[in-house]
Amino acid sequence: MLLTRTLSQDPNIQEPIVAMATSLNVELARAAGYEVPEGSHNELLIAFRSQENSPVRCLEVIDDLLNQSPALNVSDGKTGRTATSLGRLVKDSNAAVALISVPGEHAAYQAIEAIEAGAHPVIFSDNMSLESELTLKKLAESLGLLVMGPDCGTVMLDGVGLGFTNVIPSGPIGLVSASGTGAQQVLALCDHAGAGVRHVVGLGGRDLTDDIGGISAQLGLSMLDADPSIEVIGLVAKEIGQKTNNVLSDVVSKLSTPVVRIPIENLTSGSAELLEVAGFELLDLPLWRPAEKRPKRTGRLVGLFSGGTLALEAQTIADAAECESEILDLGADEYTVGRPHPMIDNSLRLERLGALVDDVSVGTVLIDVVLGHGAADDPAGELQDAIRDISVPVFVSLIGTGGDPQNRDLQANLLTEAGAEVHLSNANATRAAVAR
Repeated sequence: MLLTRTLSQDPNIQEPIVAMATSLNVELARAAGYEVPEGSHNELLIAFRSQENSPVRCLEVIDDLLNQSPALNVSDGKTGRTATSLGRLVKDSNAAVALISVPGEHAAYQAIEAIEAGAHPVIFSDNMSLESELTLKKLAESLGLLVMGPDCGTVMLDGVGLGFTNVIPSGPIGLVSASGTGAQQVLALCDHAGAGVRHVVGLGGRDLTDDIGGISAQLGLSMLDADPSIEVIGLVAKEIGQKTNNVLSDVVSKLSTPVVRIPIENLTSGSAELLEVAGFELLDLPLWRPAEKRPKRTGRLVGLFSGGTLALEAQTIADAAECESEILDLGADEYTVGRPHPMIDNSLRLERLGALVDDVSVGTVLIDVVLGHGAADDPAGELQDAIRDISVPVFVSLIGTGGDPQNRDLQANLLTEAGAEVHLSNANATRAAVAR
């Protein structure tokens, strides 16, 4: 990711890709127009377009950055013995949780090592086969362990965040979530209401389908129910299979802790219900307005999102309003080959925003800006000039808490200075964009 981002900043280098030569990455690079020879998954794929003499400089930059990377040397802290596998590291350190972020086809092997060593795996990797996910979750279930993932980007355990997480005080709420940015929207709204969150159990996007059957969801719900500090559980779900829904309903009916389902069709109203059960109110949602309103123009709504669930919620609201729209999840696999996720690096979104400046078919622009650990240090600063250059109304859903390292209020001010209207609620931002 660092290599790709560094190369992207060179004006003489276009569309750089630096990634492992997995089947997916090779396929996506070819779809982008590169001629990629057959090779091994253990090789490094480097592709770019450049001006004359730029290839040499590009390779020199890559070589320098690779040579700067420090060698990893993890020991058990007692004997000084270096761990040679994830399983050995888990055993030597007595770790309860193992975070796995390798190409999807290799993640299952690492997860099995973690499970057999007695740790709950958090699998950040995507593109794992459905069969592998089911096998892992059945194995872990038999050992009383919880598999979080694959494609699990947000987890918080006892207040400690893994992956993309927001800063929020610990409190009486626990979340079981099949959506990373969906959980982050809930965290942002809970923080605004003054409610703390102790745990966020990430499931991965497929756990609640009938193919998997909610194996991790069932165990996650039971674990949170067993925590006496948790007074209410929120279940954030994209789609739930019919059979899985029946199983979950039965599980929930036997829990002593109330469970509130938070549908992605409206994360804000679901969060309000969750907070009400917890004894809090979600009132006066923040809205930061620009100094000057931009003139309205007839045209379609274009949404450029980094959060897949936020994009899906926006699309649902736009469709219900019969609004002509084009809403893209720029964090999807086809957009992230060889480049960092847009929550980390806004390069792709800047390209897309630049293309909208002279597009007279566009009437409104809608984007999300997600804060927290793991996200870009100054996303609003990166987007400010591009937003300023657009002449039509721009609406932003700012997903973050008051404690996030980027300083949420500062980020909001930067966005409004550029001319955007900013909402803490993605649903409210979308409705405002649709109503324009």
